Amino acid sequence: MNTYKKLCSVALAATSLILFLIFVSSTASAASSPTITETRITTNISDSKYPAIYDNTIVWQDNLNGNWDIYIYDLSTRQETHTTNTLNQVSPDIYGSKVVWEDERNGGHDIYLQDLSTKKQTRITNSGKACRPKIYSNRIVWMDGRNAGSLDENNLPVGNWDIYMYDLSTSTEYQITTNESKQRDPDIYGDRIVWWQELQNGNYYKTDIYMYELSTKKETKVSTGYQNYGPSIYGDRIVWTLEDEASNYNIYMYNISSSTETLITTDYYGLSAGPAIYKDRIVWTDGRFSPGSGNHDIYMHDLSTSTETQITTNESSQGGLPAIYGDRIVWQDERNLNQNDETSYDIYMATLSYGPSPPVADFSASATSGNAPLKVKFTDKSTGTPTAWKWSFGDGSALVTEYNPTYTYSKPGTYTVKETVSNAAGKDTEIKTNYITVKTVPIKPVAAFSASPTSGKAPLKVQFTDKSTNSPTSWKWSFGDGTYSTSKNPAHTYSKAGKYTVYLTVKNAKGSNTKIVSGYIVASNRSLYFVV
Repeated sequence: MNTYKKLCSVALAATSLILFLIFVSSTASAASSPTITETRITTNISDSKYPAIYDNTIVWQDNLNGNWDIYIYDLSTRQETHTTNTLNQVSPDIYGSKVVWEDERNGGHDIYLQDLSTKKQTRITNSGKACRPKIYSNRIVWMDGRNAGSLDENNLPVGNWDIYMYDLSTSTEYQITTNESKQRDPDIYGDRIVWWQELQNGNYYKTDIYMYELSTKKETKVSTGYQNYGPSIYGDRIVWTLEDEASNYNIYMYNISSSTETLITTDYYGLSAGPAIYKDRIVWTDGRFSPGSGNHDIYMHDLSTSTETQITTNESSQGGLPAIYGDRIVWQDERNLNQNDETSYDIYMATLSYGPSPPVADFSASATSGNAPLKVKFTDKSTGTPTAWKWSFGDGSALVTEYNPTYTYSKPGTYTVKETVSNAAGKDTEIKTNYITVKTVPIKPVAAFSASPTSGKAPLKVQFTDKSTNSPTSWKWSFGDGTYSTSKNPAHTYSKAGKYTVYLTVKNAKGSNTKIVSGYIVASNRSLYFVV
């Protein structure tokens, strides 16, 4: 379980230095065993904690400046930047160029976002009780205590906490849960959100893992067992820590597609916790070789080969809270403990390399939404050295085999993009559902209409039908007899005989247009019949 420790402010007179101390910690002895290259990312006398990774960027929280700031490190350029605020910024997460975190600058706890490409920061919440954000694509999730929740003196949640989501593409906030209990530590992948929920069961509290699907608005209980914590989700797989009644901790996985639960670890001492998952790889913290000592190592399980790998082997290290992306694993590590400060952590990274193996597909786009025609530059982010690429842009066009293609979407719509990469060892496909949104460019409307009937005896009931083009959003009709309507397709009754000129004015964001048809409706008197 990822224990959320009390925030602290420690004044330190030190400068931040990024060193790369690379060494090979193990050698591949079989095709399925990776070579592990370990990299020390930070060498501060402060605390560097709660790392997250996406592609070439690592983020973490660090109290080097006397309060917690968010640090950002680009592996490709070896450049480090950080946020600057006099109050605490903690619990970062990253997706693409977007970094989110929990921020205290407004006197409470709110979620903020920074776009790394523009360096612009945006405040996402105003509740003052928003904690532990996660981000996937344009969606941010977090736990929120605005509905009678609070934090105790150790910044642990008490009372009623709910899960909330914010959609950046629509600037809309959603309340996901409405139970009067504690829903904590959410994670998100695609349109699925997972969290763990605490409910009182007799004289003790039981915790379970829940999942919510945005597309179906359906909530599902995922876990069984005594106490379940800290879920992580990727694709159709959810992993979490299960504590049994003997206080043993093991890692479990649930496959959404097959509705099956699998025990990943079978430690004798049951000291496995804090799992994270990326594609077929699960990482966690494990204390199996030193129960009671406080020393923990990072382990990985590869679902594709059913093999387990011990990532760290430092007997003095206290590694924890691992995160994984592709062939890279990051964690907080206490092996370089400062004797004057018993809580000093550094960020470490392990890079996995194998013999000939299939690549792992991934890609990004220069723009994911805009008006038609929308020109998009796709960039391959795959690992494992692919040698061939096939792209499907989701609009029925032919497959493209370029490395980093540029494609123009000519029609409005929402498009799913698929990239398949391959090399001599195999292939892999990355599918990003509803990834590109192409919008219609607003055009000034052109008014047009028809009517049925256009002549007859008074009182004459006429059905008017709007035939305007370019998507008007409002209508104003004048029927020529002193009456009006704002309906799109109104019906009107002419009570007196006469010829009537009809006006229709239509509007949208780009302007207005009026259509006038003179003498369009002819209502005549009733005929008189004489009997001779």
